[in-house]
Amino acid sequence: MSEVYFIDATEGTFTVEKLETLLEKVGVGDLKDVTALKMHMGERNNKTFVKPAYVQKIVAVVKKHGGDPFVTDTTTIYKAERYTAMDYYRTAFAHGFLPSYLGCPVIIADGLKDEGVQVTEKVEIAKSIYDSDAMLVISHATGHGASSFGGAIKNVAMGCVTKRTKIYQHEVTQPVLDTDLCNQCDKCREACKHDAISEDHELIRENCIGCGSCIAVCETGALKSARDMSPNLQKRLAEVAHAVLRNLPYHKFIFVNFLIDITPFCDCAEFAPEYMCPDIGVLASKDIVAVDMASIDMIGKHLFESDPTVQVREAHKLGLGELEYEICMV
Repeated sequence: MSEVYFIDATEGTFTVEKLETLLEKVGVGDLKDVTALKMHMGERNNKTFVKPAYVQKIVAVVKKHGGDPFVTDTTTIYKAERYTAMDYYRTAFAHGFLPSYLGCPVIIADGLKDEGVQVTEKVEIAKSIYDSDAMLVISHATGHGASSFGGAIKNVAMGCVTKRTKIYQHEVTQPVLDTDLCNQCDKCREACKHDAISEDHELIRENCIGCGSCIAVCETGALKSARDMSPNLQKRLAEVAHAVLRNLPYHKFIFVNFLIDITPFCDCAEFAPEYMCPDIGVLASKDIVAVDMASIDMIGKHLFESDPTVQVREAHKLGLGELEYEICMV
């Protein structure tokens, strides 16, 4: 049974200062030398990402205990405002993730040229994350249209790797076309930024990144998600998270999940039309499986679109952590 430390925010008593006690309880002193603070700094215009004030405090605590932190993430496979490192820097700075404020550098881990270290046939770890000495994973627990739940496992699997490995995971999210329903309106072709739909409206699979933009604009239902898309994506997430954590040249990790501003969408969404539940608090553990399982339990499994525990159970099978946990109040 793994320990999961918890700051309760349900009474409205959560303060930034409590993060120091939380991190000390979970063993922040183990994170020495260069420490990657892996997080999602939010797509441009997103409002629910983990705020810089929290990250600033985490930076200060890591430094106090002997670490040399930098805040990091990787570029996206969809073409928006984080598609290149230069675009991501502009977005991060617009959201307040300024080195002068945080007290540490901000580094896009896959660099200007999608730089990674290949550790398995399918998995390349972003160069700056691979070259670190430890990693503290800061995740915003949310729902997700494709993976049902987004937490630490998704943050590691999708966020610590190159575009090529992101595309591998998204192979299972490519749409399915029902030609009988297609009225050839061309809205899907207009929405696709990757030239993945031909003039006769067939899917060009080698170009498709599985972003779902075409599905969103299809009014006839001709384009749909594959039936087992969510469980298959969750299994890919667990597979890649396992490959990342087992093949990094260090094994000093802490996972911090923020259960605040919990929406049905991840922080790639530029809007958050509703909240799934009130703020719950912040969880921290050295066990990636336990911290995600505790997050799902606290939010409520029934609130997610599909079964969010597939990725957690798969990660457990691969040996990444324990499904059983003990909540330790901070």
